[in-house]
Amino acid sequence: MGHKMMQRFIPVVALLALAACGQGSGDGGAGDGGADSAADDTRQSGDPTPSDAVVYQGALTVLQGVERDAAELCGAVAESYPPQCGGLPVSGWDWDAVEHEEAQGVRWGSYLVTGTFDGKAFVLTEDPVPTEEIDMADYPELQYQEPEIGDPAEDLSAAELQAIADEIIAEFPRYVNGGWADDQNGVAMIDTLLVTPELEAFAAERYPEDTVVFAPMLKPVGQG
Repeated sequence: MGHKMMQRFIPVVALLALAACGQGSGDGGAGDGGADSAADDTRQSGDPTPSDAVVYQGALTVLQGVERDAAELCGAVAESYPPQCGGLPVSGWDWDAVEHEEAQGVRWGSYLVTGTFDGKAFVLTEDPVPTEEIDMADYPELQYQEPEIGDPAEDLSAAELQAIADEIIAEFPRYVNGGWADDQNGVAMIDTLLVTPELEAFAAERYPEDTVVFAPMLKPVGQG
């Protein structure tokens, strides 16, 4: 088995790097992303979207391993071949409708995806578009941007900040990719697929104000 590295996904560039890597295990899951609950989700792309639902958009890897019941959005991808990852299940995904790569029963590709989050899965509201067919310069709001950092209400140690990050990762494993203590700014930095109301409420209720900073990959449509 070749050496595997985990990295935050960068569209197109990261997928090109995957093809040059060594043999992977082919299980399609770098973590316990868990797509089991998605099998019970009957909503499909094109179904009516609730008027109050937040619509998210991002350019991400979508992957389905041989032991997964659904395709998943990946925030971090193992640089093996075929690639491996575990993330947020995608409801309404149809591999026959999109160009993709396949090896050892694993299917994957890089796509611009648009949809809502129903509490269990990412529900497509528009057809996915391969990133190779678009110019990402037309989507500056989807490029990585340094998150805004406020003035934390309390001075916490690096160990305390890391403990906060670890707790959030454990509580929301499907869409939180990682977290670390930003000791210089006194915050816990959380790398996540999206920031849901549940995630925001969890942080607001448990930790001092402005102690947790989120860096999401999926952005609400209409917001930079």
